[in-house]
Amino acid sequence: MNKPSYTNKAIKLVTFPMAMERYKLGRNSLMQLAESENAVRRFGRSVRIDIEVVEI
Repeated sequence: MNKPSYTNKAIKLVTFPMAMERYKLGRNSLMQLAESENAVRRFGRSVRIDIEVVEI
């Protein structure tokens, strides 16, 4: 059995409406940007954007 690995790095995950408001982008433009930067995180049906990846 593999041991879980933990990091001390804090990850900021936001919803699409929160990211749309933050970056002043539409949903499709934001989705293209986030997918090109590999910043989309999916947890079942829930989709979040990793802010730290997008801003770097």
